[in-house]
Amino acid sequence: MDWQKNRLTIGLVAFLIVGGLAIWAVRTKTGDTPSTDQPTIDGFPSGIERDAITSIEITRPNEDPVRLERGEHGWRLSAPVEARADQTSVDSALDKLAELTLESVAARSATHHEALEVDAAHGIHVIARGGERELANVWIGASRSGNTAVRLDGQDAVGMVDGSIRFAFNREVKDWRDRTMLDVEPDQVREVAWVGPNGSFQFTRPSTAAAAGEGAAAEGEGHAAEGHEGEGPAAPTLGDWTMTAISFVPPVEAPDGGVAPPPGPALTTIENFQPSKVRTMVSTLAHLRAADFAGARVTAEEAGFTDASARVTLTLADGSSHTLRLGGAVPGSSDQFYARRDGDETIFVVSRYHSARISPTAADFAPSTTTTSETPPPSEGAELDPSALGGQLPPELMRQLQQQLQQRGIQAPH
Repeated sequence: MDWQKNRLTIGLVAFLIVGGLAIWAVRTKTGDTPSTDQPTIDGFPSGIERDAITSIEITRPNEDPVRLERGEHGWRLSAPVEARADQTSVDSALDKLAELTLESVAARSATHHEALEVDAAHGIHVIARGGERELANVWIGASRSGNTAVRLDGQDAVGMVDGSIRFAFNREVKDWRDRTMLDVEPDQVREVAWVGPNGSFQFTRPSTAAAAGEGAAAEGEGHAAEGHEGEGPAAPTLGDWTMTAISFVPPVEAPDGGVAPPPGPALTTIENFQPSKVRTMVSTLAHLRAADFAGARVTAEEAGFTDASARVTLTLADGSSHTLRLGGAVPGSSDQFYARRDGDETIFVVSRYHSARISPTAADFAPSTTTTSETPPPSEGAELDPSALGGQLPPELMRQLQQQLQQRGIQAPH
């Protein structure tokens, strides 16, 4: 063989062989490429019945365990606080536990635990039980090539399961809690009344008896009327929001370097009142979700709740009513405020945007002076269309995105 003539080809082949061996060695060391072992690990959980799970204990590194228990009225947290659980977060965890399937074996030695993040310093320890029976006791680690490393507690072998599942368990305590402050249908609200330091504002949405054939058309554009002449009156339809009882003192500004004049008499009407402003506020309040929760040791008094606290009461068509109250600002924050709902001892934390819906001013019911006052920030009840991100998202990424959006109070299309 003419070595000189073929030295370039020989060198290229040698380079590819050495490079391939180096990549194989690195991936094998980190567990990035599954070993050639048969995908069997003694006792690895699979085929868990979702409805058989009655409790889940989740421990993140250096944190107290979170315990979720299924009771007569749904899932609740029993530790580190007693609270209603967020059903979306619980459903995600239950789904991932029910879908556990061993795809391959990534490692057989404990020397790989740290690299695969299934050790105590990096892994998330999850124990699922059905009554007294332990259904799964695993450490959930890092994602590799679209799979997730999972190790049975007390064993060295590490398996890879299909998909990214760590996100379903890697949540702060607040993300396991139900942040719902109020959840009613806005169309059922017939009266809304605000009382607070900015004044008192009461509005009603009266029912009007429509003539035959007019009721169905009034329900919405594009719907044909069902009534016909001679069939009698149609069902009552809802009118627009109207002022019922108004009382507020307009703010008075002091001239530059001067003293503010005394406030004038209370006004009993809102100039240029816009019913659409009430509709927007009612829609926001009817599906109000908190941003966070007060610390476990914060009392109602410390949160600033008094008899004079601002409040809003929504009265529904069935006569029931729901009252939300606004407390003081969260210490160290100018954009978060304490809030609560009558009948619920939970002290929530809401954003400045939502606090202004609980305690508005007269100006909030008149034409806006800026173009952005009616647009909530993206994390405060807006609707986000994932298609705006460009193209069709993978199903797994879409599920993760929907989970995150729902936790932040954003309505994500399914």
